[in-house]
Amino acid sequence: MIMDTHEMIDRYVNEVGENLPRKMRTDIEMELRSLLLDTLEEQSDGEPTPKMTAALLREFGSPETMAAQYRPAESLIGPKLFPTYKVVVAITVSIIGVLHLLWLGLVLWQNAGDDLIGRILDMTFSFGRSAILNAGIVTFIFAVIERVAGDSLELPDKKAQEWDPFELPPVKDPDRINRAELAVGIFFGLLFLSWLNFFPNWFGGVNFGEEDPWFFALVTAEFIALIPLFSASLLLDVVLKAIVFIQGRWNRVTRWIEVGSEIFGLYVVYRFFNLEEISTVPFFTTITKSILAIVIIIVILEIFGQLYRLLLGRPFTPRSFIKSKLA
Repeated sequence: MIMDTHEMIDRYVNEVGENLPRKMRTDIEMELRSLLLDTLEEQSDGEPTPKMTAALLREFGSPETMAAQYRPAESLIGPKLFPTYKVVVAITVSIIGVLHLLWLGLVLWQNAGDDLIGRILDMTFSFGRSAILNAGIVTFIFAVIERVAGDSLELPDKKAQEWDPFELPPVKDPDRINRAELAVGIFFGLLFLSWLNFFPNWFGGVNFGEEDPWFFALVTAEFIALIPLFSASLLLDVVLKAIVFIQGRWNRVTRWIEVGSEIFGLYVVYRFFNLEEISTVPFFTTITKSILAIVIIIVILEIFGQLYRLLLGRPFTPRSFIKSKLA
């Protein structure tokens, strides 16, 4: 499907904004959109086509190139080095983040649920210190290069040379819903709830020996005791999905309810993780706790992303976060 003129401009302006500091983004986006529309109207006699729009955007340059023109001239890292600098810092911080997550998962697996909150806080502060330190080192190196060879340095901007306006990513609307996806989620949520609560032998097996076959349970009584709590968390999620399905769109209230639901779900997962024995088979307990440790980390990141969006008014993604902080 070919983009129309306004959609292509919206995508271009949005990508330029992604490469700018948040405090100056809104004004520049308004100014750039107005400039593009006025220029396009003059060149097309009021009837612009997608091809004409794409040609105009190529004249203006790639979103990264355009964003560089709006940065203050006294920036620590100049526009020639800045794209490479962003990539290096992003890779450095990402590697540090992955290593810290692996370390946290290993610690949780070895020490079960002992002082979970304390360990997560330690990991968070350790990541913050390491990320700031290493980003500072990279910044210092690039600042030295900028001062020593910045005027004579010419780096090939392959992305700017090859960029295609027709391949600009769409402007994401985080509050838009996919009704089919929600309907599937509600259906399987209700199905799982029914299976969990109305079939008492839902997690076990049958031993077919020489004598009469007999049923054995794979989970402990402590695990079974937490099923009502897990069911409540699952039911809350199903009800929330149903409300959003009826409304046709997420809003601020349902987003805050979603955060509360995720926090409650995190508490439930932690309760399972903190059990001394999950399964009657020790190997299954080890495997399950490893999986739950990963789930805990993922849910914490999701909650952080939701809070970031609700409090700061914009969606959180590693890409947009890093761009905003480095721009």
